[in-house]
Amino acid sequence: MKFTLKGEVLFSKEADEALEDITKFIEEANQDLFLKGVAPDQRDDASQVVKWNLAGNNLHLEIVSGRRGRAHDALLRMKKPLTQILGPQYHIGVRKITVQDYKIEIPSPEMIDVSQMPYVETAQFQNGEMVIEFEKLEEGDLRKHVVDRVVKHVLAETERIASAEDEDADDILTRQVTKIEPGTVVGRSPKFPVFFEGDPTEEAAKQGWVKKFPGKGQWFYGPKFTALQRAIEDIFLEVLVDKLEFFECTWPKLIPIPVMNKMRYLEGLPEGMYYCSAPRRDPELFKKFKNELLIKKEVPIDRLKDGLKDPSYVLAPAQCEPFYEFFSHEVLDEKDLPIKLFDKSGWTYRWEAGGAKGLDRVHEFQRTELVWLGTPQQVEEIRDATLEISQELANQMELEWYTEIGDDPFYLEGRKVEERGIEFPDVPKYEMRLVVPGAEKGVAAVSANVHGTHFTEGFSIKETHNHTLWTGCTGIGTTRWLFGFLAQKGFDEANWPEMVRERVRKVRTPEVLTWP
Repeated sequence: MKFTLKGEVLFSKEADEALEDITKFIEEANQDLFLKGVAPDQRDDASQVVKWNLAGNNLHLEIVSGRRGRAHDALLRMKKPLTQILGPQYHIGVRKITVQDYKIEIPSPEMIDVSQMPYVETAQFQNGEMVIEFEKLEEGDLRKHVVDRVVKHVLAETERIASAEDEDADDILTRQVTKIEPGTVVGRSPKFPVFFEGDPTEEAAKQGWVKKFPGKGQWFYGPKFTALQRAIEDIFLEVLVDKLEFFECTWPKLIPIPVMNKMRYLEGLPEGMYYCSAPRRDPELFKKFKNELLIKKEVPIDRLKDGLKDPSYVLAPAQCEPFYEFFSHEVLDEKDLPIKLFDKSGWTYRWEAGGAKGLDRVHEFQRTELVWLGTPQQVEEIRDATLEISQELANQMELEWYTEIGDDPFYLEGRKVEERGIEFPDVPKYEMRLVVPGAEKGVAAVSANVHGTHFTEGFSIKETHNHTLWTGCTGIGTTRWLFGFLAQKGFDEANWPEMVRERVRKVRTPEVLTWP
């Protein structure tokens, strides 16, 4: 794959006096800036400025790259450091970035239709390659990832056509950032006795612990299931949350779309959320809705759609969203760090589409969400502590587990452009899974993440001395932990470890003649 870009950087005034510094910057960018985030064995794919000239207040550039460090990303990366170099000494700012010509060559088995995609000027199939040329692109277009979307579409179609085992565009940054191959198992428990055979979901329904709710991926969790859940929650609160001095908050679960946009979640997983619309202030329309409902005895969905505004919220898909918004545009002092908060007040909502099944893949589930903010060292140490304590708790509960390098850090999904100043940890995500006997893969019960400066940059969270701030979060999936627990220990309390058994309250399931 080859990217060939001809672009311009428009300065606020003529920059001839800064020619020497600009020359030095471009040389250093080729040797360092453009290599950030590119694996050592893939540096031939990194961007390089191959031609350039300065004409008054216009810096003309030709940038060539392969797949891993794309030319348009390199152009965006140049803006901030150029401003830092030219501003203080020469009082020159970067006024505008423009791409005049952009050609991308992508290997493909056949012609792929991109004619309906925005900003594509021409597309041809030549010598086993798609050759795509773009219209003139402004900086805003690049930051909206219009080029990446075209590339992603072509790659996806190429994979579908050729059934090639190629790396999907969404995974590129994840694999660049993560220093250990995603999926690598980095920890495993000893073997423990298993007292249950079968499907925990079927058995829970059979014994009246749960009942299917009409909504897809939803369940009614009865007294016995909830009593066990509270017992395990209490153990985590005592042994992990309180020990690490996290303080409880209650956060909104209805998240405004602009907040999700700042998180970059919409660029990565827009299809994985529930969107919410408020009703219009139109009494006459809703009067018609009620009348039609009374007459037809069925909900007039089309009439209801007419009464709804455009979506303006999502139901919280990560549960940590309000934390970053709370600190947005605030200034902190390093001496007061780290800040450690948690929320266990409600549901996390995700649209699993066809992936919903049983109690382990549901559309709404309970979690204890721990989020923290601090120096890079503090943030990584806290993440490691939450993971280590979770693993030790599983051992104390005599649950088999393994921990692997996560392959889908949610916050990286939308981060297609790694701007200068964005720092990523060596391992963005650890995922701890409880073994499900008979299943190929365990159930993911704990997700321990370090975000680097992704959210502190995106939400403009500052330290008063301009020191670097990182964030991290660990989600303890209570519902999934219960699923793994029941899959191994079963429903007979006599087989449960004492630390769990002694905390479970005695409850009674409602007596119903026709259920379970």
